[in-house]
Amino acid sequence: MCGRFTLTVSHLAEVAEAVGAWLSPDLAAEYRPRFNVAPTQRHPIVRADAGRRELVPAHWGLVPAFAKDRSIGHRLINARGESVAEKPAFRAAYRSRRCVVPADGFYEWTGPKGARQPVWFHAPDRSLLWLAGLFAMWTDRATGEVLTTFTIVTTAANEVVAKVHARMPAVLGTVDVSEWLEAADPKALLVPAPVARLVASPASCRLNSPREDDADLLAPDDPRARGQRALF
Repeated sequence: MCGRFTLTVSHLAEVAEAVGAWLSPDLAAEYRPRFNVAPTQRHPIVRADAGRRELVPAHWGLVPAFAKDRSIGHRLINARGESVAEKPAFRAAYRSRRCVVPADGFYEWTGPKGARQPVWFHAPDRSLLWLAGLFAMWTDRATGEVLTTFTIVTTAANEVVAKVHARMPAVLGTVDVSEWLEAADPKALLVPAPVARLVASPASCRLNSPREDDADLLAPDDPRARGQRALF
């Protein structure tokens, strides 16, 4: 499972340039670095539209077109790669509405209940990560509002992440982005990331609150103040 992630680049144009995506001035102006992206919050995704890649805002938690209300999105923040092509909630999106979720890290938690320690997984050089995703368009029948939502596709953990959690996001290489967005069935891409792609760093327990969102979250809490042991 992936329940929190980061995108800390200074400007969203860095993401657009890296994958050749169109970026609207409004979205570029609204962007700010994020250190604790949580379910239901807005986040930019990369999708292909008529052969052109574009960055668009979407809410994390997929709401299928057939859903009666948007609350189902709370339960659909992740989609298992092994069954994504068959599950009713995801199969239509897998066929024709795949997207890439730009990030530069994701969190998992380890340790006993009541003393859980968050761990930030990221590239050794903190470069961008491209997470396989799916998106959907849902219309509120009462108001006519059209909501764009997304889910992050997960796979088995690699050796780095497996020390903390059994699952991880499917991390695409930059060269794989085109295949994920455009191929008929790119399921072969949904595999654990190479071990060298990620490292683990202890993070702040303030992450437990989605209201917390600052650069200090990427550093562990002072063990003298919080009584925590260093993990690494």
